[in-house]
Amino acid sequence: MQKSAPLQVPPETVMDTEHINQIGNSLADLSARTDALRGYL
Repeated sequence: MQKSAPLQVPPETVMDTEHINQIGNSLADLSARTDALRGYL
């Protein structure tokens, strides 16, 4: 059985993944804040 080479991920792909995670976290935070604000209305 042949071993496959390690997965080569371009650096820009890693940045894209980190950016997507940051956006997702921001959206989750905004959703939570929206829900909290709805309680005041």
